[in-house]
Amino acid sequence: MPTRDTKRMFADELEATMTRMLLSKVRVTDLCTRCGVERRVFYYHFKDKYDLVAWMFEQDRTKAAKTCGPYTRELYAEAHRQLWARRDFYRRAFEEDAQNSIERYLLQFSIEANEAALKRHLGVAKLSRERAFEARHFAHGNVGCVIDWLRGDMDATPDQLATYMFANMPAALRKAYDEQA
Repeated sequence: MPTRDTKRMFADELEATMTRMLLSKVRVTDLCTRCGVERRVFYYHFKDKYDLVAWMFEQDRTKAAKTCGPYTRELYAEAHRQLWARRDFYRRAFEEDAQNSIERYLLQFSIEANEAALKRHLGVAKLSRERAFEARHFAHGNVGCVIDWLRGDMDATPDQLATYMFANMPAALRKAYDEQA
């Protein structure tokens, strides 16, 4: 079976399993049994179940990116649509606060994307403390808002959420992302 299909098989099984239980209760051994493969097949593709969730998130983000320019309001809106379409799964995934949780993955991804955009924009190899803080602060705010939104604590459509995020983006970061559009 090709790698992509094997990964998708695990992802589909995990999503189905998480309709019945929390991610913390899911065992890789049980996923493998339901998929009809040995555990080594899972560990060939993923380091753990959190890595699988991160791969699923990345697949949804990549799907959104195919239709939009990099780091535009439209990309955020499309990415939010992808999350919203699978909100029950992501809601459950974000209930986890483990070392390798999807929240930590998404936060790290957002920080790195913000820092990279600022470095390119400013033409520097290292950000000042102020700019590094902006990158982290905005990432924390975005991730926190996305989690609140998925949990139903924030009433907004995917497009509205993207609009709110861009309206509250620090000026230097907005310029950095505008440059990439």
